[in-house]
Amino acid sequence: MEKNKFQGFKDAGRPTTGLALIFDISGFTNFFNKPDLQFYITKYINHIIECVEINIYGGDDYWNGESEKTEPLLTKPSLRKFLGDGMLYIWEDKKSNSFNAHGFKTVLINRLWLFQKNIEKVNEQLYDYIPIGDLPQKIKFGIAQGTIYKLSEANGSYDFIGPCINLASRLVKYCNEINFICSARLDFDNADLEKYGYFKVIAKELKSFENEIVVIDANDYSELTDIDKGRLFKEIKNGKK
Repeated sequence: MEKNKFQGFKDAGRPTTGLALIFDISGFTNFFNKPDLQFYITKYINHIIECVEINIYGGDDYWNGESEKTEPLLTKPSLRKFLGDGMLYIWEDKKSNSFNAHGFKTVLINRLWLFQKNIEKVNEQLYDYIPIGDLPQKIKFGIAQGTIYKLSEANGSYDFIGPCINLASRLVKYCNEINFICSARLDFDNADLEKYGYFKVIAKELKSFENEIVVIDANDYSELTDIDKGRLFKEIKNGKK
């Protein structure tokens, strides 16, 4: 067998609970077509990924204007994978209910929501060494939780499959005007959602996951046109926003 050929998967692990996070650089294709791309594309990608990962692994989240650095999350992802215009991160619930410990999910979504809201401050840093005045203006996030399977490859590496990964990839592209959206399958405490300004709504046209209940920021939703609200979402009776 040739060394460079894919040698196949050895086995699939038992189903476990996983959390999938995907971020997507909106408008990356147009950005990719800029001249002399080879001189600055790695600087741009590296900086965006570094900023996203500060929300996970800790560091200087300068876009929030805080003097203290962000502390790392206590639960770290098991896998990260570059997707061409973003990244995929997979967390495994290796210990029972580890996702619910120390407010892990709430802290994660709050950090990511703030990051995408302040992306212009990130671009301002990038203007110092990238000669492009129209950098991508949106970073979009999709998050889902559910069953995953760990696939072990013959060469010792591994990957994951599972519906929550597919769901996260649908969420990140669902509504052009909303840059942060996650599945209600993350099972948030309703009191926490209300405290931080999120609410639940039905996503009617989510491909392969029609009528999925999702969690979005109430202010983000209020800024949608009535046409987009009616086309993409269905409000839940007694839902707060």
